Amino acid sequence: MQNNFVNRSSRDLEYAGFWVRLAAYCIDSAIVWAGLLFVELVIGIISVGGSRIFQAHLLFRYTLRDIILYVFQVLYFILLTYGTGTTPGKRLLNLRVVNADLSPELTLINVVYRETVGRFLSSIFVCIGYLIIGVDREKRGFHDMLCDTRVVYGKKVKVYPAYPYPPV
Repeated sequence: MQNNFVNRSSRDLEYAGFWVRLAAYCIDSAIVWAGLLFVELVIGIISVGGSRIFQAHLLFRYTLRDIILYVFQVLYFILLTYGTGTTPGKRLLNLRVVNADLSPELTLINVVYRETVGRFLSSIFVCIGYLIIGVDREKRGFHDMLCDTRVVYGKKVKVYPAYPYPPV
């Protein structure tokens, strides 16, 4: 896939704000919900045979079912962000995750840290880590600050205004 992001400078960047990132997250959440519904169906079919393995408490009060659902949810964001720099929700809204030095290649460790620990810390205390996206100069949340990433618009799209035809 051709990447036209490489030759852009920092003044060509337009950082993605709070509302567009929230919309992308809502789209991704709907996709994850549909996928997890399928996983729940598979777990339910396996459990019908009388197996109680998915109800056993493994980690504190979390069951194997909870852990499997969390892993699938996190893998969606990790694998897509690492592989393409974007998720389907971000792609629909023309957004991309990049490093602060504008290199499009994200390291796997950085993406895993951003999507797990960073998102957890951003959601603590009434999601203040996400709300600061609206006031930060570079539109970064806590998870972006921790991993030194930015969410920017991917491609500059020229928009031509539609003028009405002159009256006849």
